[in-house]
Amino acid sequence: MRTKSVAVLASLAAIGGAGLTSLATSIQRADDPGKELAEQKIARMSDPAAQEAWMKTIEPGLAHEFLATFAGEWNITTRMWLDPSDPPQESKGTSTATMVFGGRYLKEEMNGEFFGEPFEGMGMSGYDNNRQLFVSTWCDSMGTGIFTSYGSIDESGKVLTYIGTMDEPMSGEIGKAVKMTLTRNDEDHHTFSMYEILYGDPFKVFEIEYSRK
Repeated sequence: MRTKSVAVLASLAAIGGAGLTSLATSIQRADDPGKELAEQKIARMSDPAAQEAWMKTIEPGLAHEFLATFAGEWNITTRMWLDPSDPPQESKGTSTATMVFGGRYLKEEMNGEFFGEPFEGMGMSGYDNNRQLFVSTWCDSMGTGIFTSYGSIDESGKVLTYIGTMDEPMSGEIGKAVKMTLTRNDEDHHTFSMYEILYGDPFKVFEIEYSRK
């Protein structure tokens, strides 16, 4: 009986060893395409033409010059509509916007009030040469998230339209799509507006009027 058990265990060990060897061979074969793929990627990145293409994507251009027109010191008037049929809630504040990182991004710092409480906010706007899109981020003292949106300029060259997603704590909506516009009225005035777009006709829910100090 003991001899038989030893023989069975020996057979299982032999089968297991063969199985492990087969598995190791299979893993090695599966790794080969990945290694080749990585080598191809490295070779492409070493190509002078690829490096030149990358360098083109990091240079500021006309889109960044457009963003620079919003730099400066601003007085702001904020309006918010909880119900589009009611008058908006209005508050005052200030904004300072500067071009940073060699003219690649517009950094905005805002101070004011929101529902009677002190408010601070900060945004970064840029133009992604690689994606060919404007990109904007925003965070403030009335939340814990970071809002990101992407946009394009219209034919007039004065209206920048962004589409982004946001979480709405009052309604419980996560990833709700919203539309925003940044309109350059003239050298000393511009307007930021946010629109609800998911429920019937779009309607304005938020607006900031900027007037240069």
